[in-house]
Amino acid sequence: MKNRLWQWILTAVTVLLVPVMLLSFAFVLPARYDETYLAALQDKFARLKETEGKRIVLVGGSGAAFDVRSDLLETELQGYRVVNFGLYAGLGTTVLLDLVEPELRAGDLVLFLPEQSEQTLSTFFDAERLWQATDGTFPPIWRLNASEREAMLGAFPTYAADKARLFLYREKPAGDSIYARRSFNAWGDMACAGREQNRMQGGFDQNLSISFDPALAADDFCEHVNAFAAACGKKGAKVFFGFCPMNAAAVPEAERARIEAYADSLRQRLTCPLLGTPESAIWGSEWFFDTNFHLNAPGQIAYTAQLAGLLKAALGDGSPVAIEIPAMPSPAAARAVAGDNRDADCFVYAKTADGFAIAGLSESGMARTELIVPAAHDGLPVTGFAQGTFAQNERIRQVTLDANILSIADGSFSGCTALERIVLRNAHPETCTVGQGLLDGTRARVAVPKAAFSAYATNYFWSVHADRIDGDETIRLP
Repeated sequence: MKNRLWQWILTAVTVLLVPVMLLSFAFVLPARYDETYLAALQDKFARLKETEGKRIVLVGGSGAAFDVRSDLLETELQGYRVVNFGLYAGLGTTVLLDLVEPELRAGDLVLFLPEQSEQTLSTFFDAERLWQATDGTFPPIWRLNASEREAMLGAFPTYAADKARLFLYREKPAGDSIYARRSFNAWGDMACAGREQNRMQGGFDQNLSISFDPALAADDFCEHVNAFAAACGKKGAKVFFGFCPMNAAAVPEAERARIEAYADSLRQRLTCPLLGTPESAIWGSEWFFDTNFHLNAPGQIAYTAQLAGLLKAALGDGSPVAIEIPAMPSPAAARAVAGDNRDADCFVYAKTADGFAIAGLSESGMARTELIVPAAHDGLPVTGFAQGTFAQNERIRQVTLDANILSIADGSFSGCTALERIVLRNAHPETCTVGQGLLDGTRARVAVPKAAFSAYATNYFWSVHADRIDGDETIRLP
């Protein structure tokens, strides 16, 4: 009987101790994520709360953050101050509407600018990322709906444990060159240097083809937007649904025929007015930076001019837009990087505008179980490889990539049943874009330099694969 009592006491103490420890990890330990890209949410909140007078509040994914110059918009729309609340599609877009709604007031204009993708046009929400975004503060859970609060509670243990691990190992993700809190300006716009040209292989992100399926916007998404617009209307605020710029190179020809039907579907299902048309938001690839929705710095100015004109027209303001449109920039040339070319004869190459891409494996390459993708061929950089280069290869066990690879197509390793590791000898995750289907069809894990693990785990592109990324101290950069 005595032993049972002690067992019961020990169990009770353990049950009580675990939540206390997790709460301590989350709210007592110093902030670990407060320099990351997501942490800019805290600054956007502060601006929203502190900005007086009539406001134009931009809400959306990272497209809204990258695509608008708020200072120029304020100049065109006299009497309004701008708050850019665009952040990250991987966090969710409707949850951002929930976060801003309590702060809105009479006279405010809300421009909702979701990116043209299935995820952003849904009620998708990543609670763990919201925990990271609010690290160092108490997250505004009271603003969220019941399902979002439930998701926050479910994600809390993982967030708290990860934060404790970072503290224990004295690691603190600081963000990488572009994707960091410090890259935003006082309005909440992306405003750092290094975004002057399109740097994508072939000019567009091959992992994100743009669709105009009339059913792309989910029903629950439309219901959420309508409820938000109704709540704003009661306060005297007005909501517009706009179109984030999209890369023309990523729009299949067949999709263009569905644009009008898509726009009609939105008009029928949304109660707020559309600002512009989807077709007017399809722009040449020269204006983009590193995704099909992120404009480069000149493109940011050009789109702000268009947005100002659309908003003036919607408000009955007939004055011309004075923003000077910059010259269209040329794409960035691929740069040579250090790498390992010992396996160069294992590949077949295809010439591209800025170097070479790998089109497949040679006979000797097909026989190998481990391969290093070369950095250069015939003196020119190798910037990527075709989706079918490794797919369905049942022999390959390890593929090593250096920093020359600019992107990896979804499904590139599908069917690689023996693949164990994809080794990245690259300390800068932002230089290689990947999609959510990077590891589809394989049980492989991604190995990165140990010192860069936190950067990959919180990176804009790579964080979706964080649970399959390992820091490896044996990886040496070329």
